[in-house]
Amino acid sequence: MPNPQHQTITPGDGLICARLLPPNRLVLPSLSFQYPLKLISSSVPSSKCLTVFILSYGGGLVSNDKINLRVTVETSAKLCLLTQGSTKIFKLKDPEHLTEQVMSCTLESGSSLLLLPDPIQPFADSAYRQHQTFELPSDDSASVIVLDWVSEGRSARDEHWDFESFNSKNEFFIPREDGSKRLLLRDSMILKRESDVGDLKRRMEGFTVFATVMIHGPMFVKLAEDILKKFENEPRIGGRNFDNKRDFKKDEDKKGGVIWTAATIRGFVLVKVSGKELEEVKIFLRDLLRTGGEENELLSEFGEGALLCLQ
Repeated sequence: MPNPQHQTITPGDGLICARLLPPNRLVLPSLSFQYPLKLISSSVPSSKCLTVFILSYGGGLVSNDKINLRVTVETSAKLCLLTQGSTKIFKLKDPEHLTEQVMSCTLESGSSLLLLPDPIQPFADSAYRQHQTFELPSDDSASVIVLDWVSEGRSARDEHWDFESFNSKNEFFIPREDGSKRLLLRDSMILKRESDVGDLKRRMEGFTVFATVMIHGPMFVKLAEDILKKFENEPRIGGRNFDNKRDFKKDEDKKGGVIWTAATIRGFVLVKVSGKELEEVKIFLRDLLRTGGEENELLSEFGEGALLCLQ
């Protein structure tokens, strides 16, 4: 594996390397970046891990910005990647000037990674593509939680899904003995304007945010199980009288206009969440990731500071 400290970076590139030194000291031997990307290592109150904030100058990405971030979490190290607010995607200036973010993460044995950013906020007439890959170790001993979410835009300026396109893809791989990689999970969200402005808004049925949570690894086994149990206890079709408005009102009051689903696939727990108010979805996600109370592995291993984006 090439040493991340010796890799050349160009505009938009970033390098993060997390390492555990004996007996129990977490360090960042490599943290470098170039405009328009900005990385800040910070000590978050109540955090129990290395924390790096992924930022952009001006709080957003303009047309034709290209971000390429490479992350390595070495053996038994813990890293939390956060942002300090939603990543704003500005208007597309030229059809060829797509705004892009690429993140490549390599996790070594026994390592753990949290990627819990604030939501992407695409402005009107913007076009954005994001591709995040995660290479797990051959012994599958790494643990990871990834939150990937998008909001409707600047609702205060009457923007409601008025962008050209939004494309986000997350892929998780594990190496094979022959040197190739086996795909464990691929999750994609593609939102695209098909006709006039307002086309996406009509199809969204009043929802203003969509989120995906991906959970994997031995550190988060109990959290994953608790989330699945929580979902199993949700009302199912047949458990409500769909002709009775009082039943609908009862569910709406209980969940605050948030709907969600959870499933298992190849060792992952995949959670999909949507809602009509961003703050309601934040509260729901925060409660979801804190499921299990005092035995919650995320809080015990990373601390409350890891959930900064959901405060």
